[in-house]
Amino acid sequence: MSTSATKVKIRKMTEADLQRVREVDHKLVGPYRSVSWPLRVDAHWWVYRGMPNFVAEVGNEIVGFILGDIRGGTQYGAEQAGAWIDMMGVAPEYQNMGIGRELVDAFCKACHSQGVKVRIFVVGDDKRLVKFFESCGFSQGNLVSYEK
Repeated sequence: MSTSATKVKIRKMTEADLQRVREVDHKLVGPYRSVSWPLRVDAHWWVYRGMPNFVAEVGNEIVGFILGDIRGGTQYGAEQAGAWIDMMGVAPEYQNMGIGRELVDAFCKACHSQGVKVRIFVVGDDKRLVKFFESCGFSQGNLVSYEK
């Protein structure tokens, strides 16, 4: 499949999309998140359903998703409210076609229209994910993680 031959539609997520979102995620992570993920996406949906959550469709098939929320300014030392990308994924057979970038762009546009900056936590040694978000215009912030 090529990007030019594939018409991608980005739209707001609805409750009816939850099952397919779980299926796309399962393709990506297999059984490692399957026990908790079905509860997590549903919980996220009911708590944050008014937030800028989107799906990507090709034809009538959901092939990608992005879930996030907008949090108050006192969390994580931020001076003002900020949006956070919590989860996203694109089905393996639709990767490297720009769909992930379109989902991030839709999420950022919706958040920026509300006057909030978008943030995401990424494992520092996940070079592929770091490269992806840098290509979307993100830069490293000042939050540092400590573990014991």
